[in-house]
Amino acid sequence: MSQQVKVERDIQFIGDAKHSQNVEGPFHEKMVHFHDHFTDDTLSSDKWLATVTNATIAVDHATYSGGCALVTTDATNNETNFLSTPLCWQDDYNCICEAKILLTDVSGVVLFFGFSDATSEATPNMAIDYAGGVLAAAATNAVGIVCDAGDTVNGVSSIVGVGVNAGTLETAIDSGTDWADGEWHTLRVELDPDGDAYFYLDDTVFGYMSTAIASATRLCITYQSGNRDAAIDTIYIDRIDGWQDEVS
Repeated sequence: MSQQVKVERDIQFIGDAKHSQNVEGPFHEKMVHFHDHFTDDTLSSDKWLATVTNATIAVDHATYSGGCALVTTDATNNETNFLSTPLCWQDDYNCICEAKILLTDVSGVVLFFGFSDATSEATPNMAIDYAGGVLAAAATNAVGIVCDAGDTVNGVSSIVGVGVNAGTLETAIDSGTDWADGEWHTLRVELDPDGDAYFYLDDTVFGYMSTAIASATRLCITYQSGNRDAAIDTIYIDRIDGWQDEVS
């Protein structure tokens, strides 16, 4: 019997195997894996550094079963909020982050998900956004995916890959997909040891950005959002995951 099985893409369990206990014995990942499906009673302060003075972020078991977080924005225009891990991720170890998110009112919010060198910014700033129709970064090094109702460059519902390297903004990459109200999307950012970024939308790569950040920067996985209108808006986060190679 082979001592090593190599798979080019993924393993799929189908038929009866999909619903059975399909792994017998230990199944250990060699990567560091962070996962939160928001199934706890409350938002974990051990996992998250939450800066939510201008909003609320809470575990919500009433709307969607299986666990999710409900973000409720402030009613004041351009107030922002942040949900970040500690600064324990690094491109040198091929770090990856992924989130599944639903926007209820795309025309009223701004969203950034990805990596940043700061766990929060002073409101109304975000790591990277399109406030006032101009791509801008409060972070020195950050890379992620933005959907901003203030984005008049790509379109107010466009899903866009962005990066800032040592204070210099990279050329944004439009996915070509608009986010519609009530839609779930899975956002994923992968970094390699050169600081290059790969952007994924719903498991399909839509962009590559060379030296998106300065390599060897310590990063957090961060969810950031805010409102772009004078009304309360809601966002749902089904889950957030992160991976990177184990330090040798």
